[in-house]
Amino acid sequence: MPLISNPKMQTRPEPQCGTEILPETLPKALARVPLHKALWALLLLILGIAGCSGTNAPPTPAFVYAANNGSNNVSAFSVTPSTGALAPVTGSPYAAGTSPAAIAADPTGKFVYVANVGSNDVSAYATDPASGALATVPGSPFSTGIGPTSVTVHPSGKFVYAGFAGGISAYTLDTSTGALTPIAGSPFTGGAGIVIVDPSDRFLFSAGFNTNTLSAFTINSQSGALTAVSGSPFTAGVGKNPLGLAVDPSGHFLYLGNTADGTISAFSIEQVHGTPTPLAGSPFATGSDPRSLCVDPKGSFLFAGTFGDGKVSGYTIGAAGGLTPISGSPFAVGTGILGVAVDPSAKFLYVADNSPGSVRVLSLGANGVPTAITGSPFAAGSGTEAVVVTAKIQ
Repeated sequence: MPLISNPKMQTRPEPQCGTEILPETLPKALARVPLHKALWALLLLILGIAGCSGTNAPPTPAFVYAANNGSNNVSAFSVTPSTGALAPVTGSPYAAGTSPAAIAADPTGKFVYVANVGSNDVSAYATDPASGALATVPGSPFSTGIGPTSVTVHPSGKFVYAGFAGGISAYTLDTSTGALTPIAGSPFTGGAGIVIVDPSDRFLFSAGFNTNTLSAFTINSQSGALTAVSGSPFTAGVGKNPLGLAVDPSGHFLYLGNTADGTISAFSIEQVHGTPTPLAGSPFATGSDPRSLCVDPKGSFLFAGTFGDGKVSGYTIGAAGGLTPISGSPFAVGTGILGVAVDPSAKFLYVADNSPGSVRVLSLGANGVPTAITGSPFAAGSGTEAVVVTAKIQ
C-alpha cells in the first residue's frame, strides 16, 4: 500500500468487503454451494453491502513483504495501486532469523510472521499502517519445531501455525501485541512441510514433502488446537514431494504442487469433516518443480511458480474445480521462482525470484494472462523465497 493518508483506512491481506461484493464473483461462488446455502449467502452479501462504510470500493494493494533466505532479512515495499509498482519502505530490509523461508500476515495486516528454517523459530513484526515499516514484536522470535518451512495465520486472526518436517507448531496470537503463545498440545503430529487454513477457518491442511501425503485437521475455534480428520494422512491423488499448497476462496477446492512430478493435484474438500477427495482429471500437468501455488481472490485463476524452469503456469478454475491452462501458459518470468501471491484487488501477481533476489510484478489481464509491469523486477535481499501482500480498504 502506498502511504495511507486517511486514518480510517485499514490494512488486511484478504479483505472482508471488496472482493466478495464484486458482481462478477457471484455466479461462480454461489454455484459451488447448495441452493439453500446460496440463498443465505446472497442475503448475507446484500446485508454486507448495505453495512459497509465508505464507497464500497474494491480493496487495493498496500504493502508487499518478502522473506530473503540468503540475507536473513525481510524487504518491505509500498505499492502504487494503479500500477502495482513497488518502492522500498524506509528502514527496509529488517533483520529476521536464520534462513527465512516463508512469510504471512494477519487478516488486518497489522502483524507479519516469518518462518526461519535455520534458527527453528518464527520472527514476528508489527506493521506501521501509514508507512509499512516493521517493528519487532516483544518476545520475538518464537520457537518452533526443527526446520520450519511455512507459516500461516488463521482467518480469525487468533491463531498462527508453523509447519516443519515433524509436525505443526501452533500458537495463540495476541491481537494487541502480535506475540505468540504455544497452544496446549503443540506441536501436533503430521507430515507437515507446508500448512494452510481454509477460508472457512475450520480446517488446516498440510503437505508432507518427504512422505508424499496430505494431512487434514479440524481446528478448535476456541483454543486453536488441531484434531486429525479421520483417514488422515491421505495418499490418494498425492504426487511425489508435494510442496505448493492453495485453497480456493470458496473453501471447496484444494490444490497441491508435486515438485518431483511436475504436476498439480486437485481435491474437493468435504464441507462437514474436511476430507479431501481427488478431482476427476487430477493431477494436472505444470512446469518443473512447482514450489508455490496461489489462487486469485475471485477464485477464477490458479498460478504455480515453478522453480525448475523460472516460469509461472496459469490456469482457469472450472466450476467443478478442474484446471485449464491459460492461453500462452507457462509464462517465462525469472530464474528461481519460489513464491507467488495475487494482490487482494486481483490485478497483480507478485513473484519471489530467488536469483537474483527480487520481487517481480505482473499485471493480470481479464483472461488471467500475466504481463510484467514497467520497472519489474524490484530488488530485494539475497535469495528471496516468499512474498505476502496486504491491502487497504475504505
